[in-house]
Amino acid sequence: MTGNSPTIAVPLAQLGLIDARGPDAAAFLQGQLSNDVRVVAPERAQLSSYNSPKGRLLAVLHVMREGDAFLLELHRGVLEAVLKRLRMYVLRSKVTLAEATGQALYGLAGPRAADVLSGLGLPAPGAPLACARADGIDVMRRLGAVPRYTLRAPAAGGAGLWARLSARAAAGAWEDWRRLDIEAGVPTVYPQTQDRFVAQMCNLDALGGISFDKGCYTGQEIIARVHYRGAVKRHMEVRRLPGAPPAPGARLEAGEIVDAVAAADGRTSLALVVTASPGGAST
Repeated sequence: MTGNSPTIAVPLAQLGLIDARGPDAAAFLQGQLSNDVRVVAPERAQLSSYNSPKGRLLAVLHVMREGDAFLLELHRGVLEAVLKRLRMYVLRSKVTLAEATGQALYGLAGPRAADVLSGLGLPAPGAPLACARADGIDVMRRLGAVPRYTLRAPAAGGAGLWARLSARAAAGAWEDWRRLDIEAGVPTVYPQTQDRFVAQMCNLDALGGISFDKGCYTGQEIIARVHYRGAVKRHMEVRRLPGAPPAPGARLEAGEIVDAVAAADGRTSLALVVTASPGGAST
């Protein structure tokens, strides 16, 4: 997306939210997620991940704070499985976990995105993962070079918000949002790629999605070993190739597909974990 590209508004129904609240919510999530949730604040979200004991990604998450609750944004295709697995570890912790319903999510991206927000009387946080709130609407700046924001509002006012957004920005599709995630190097975990990639294979460390001094969490032993021993030789790369987009999880000669989406020029934008070079480790 260049300076001449349109600014687009996108309904994000494919994303869902898990609500975690209670006196032990922070401590519980600290023992489950790869990043340090203690630094999450209403004005600062966080990229994180939920991993299997083998250190492999079960979900890539954006963690937000709303009052005394945490909201975990993730792809809806893995939400139910992640929620079920998290609940298995609650035990005696004073925390409740549930899908956060009654919320509408929209994306806004492009060179005029900040101006569109200003015209709606909404803030446009400048730093990646910064958050701000006005009129009951939460705005978060996403990672990536393209100005890009998510807007979260009560579902009751979602239709009105969408009408205001779409009056000021071109209508975009979910595939446009996926392409921007790919170009920003932000991975998405789908059902067919769960438990497939060690977190560092998808560059979660380079994106600031892993804390190496927070203490124990599920999968930490493997992820820390990879970090300190440099054991991962495969990493995610972003490429543009001719042809139709392969499905997430597909294996190509070049590597394994994390995500892929068709581009306007007939080519495919894709993120793939590249095959290790001959003689390299296959971790």
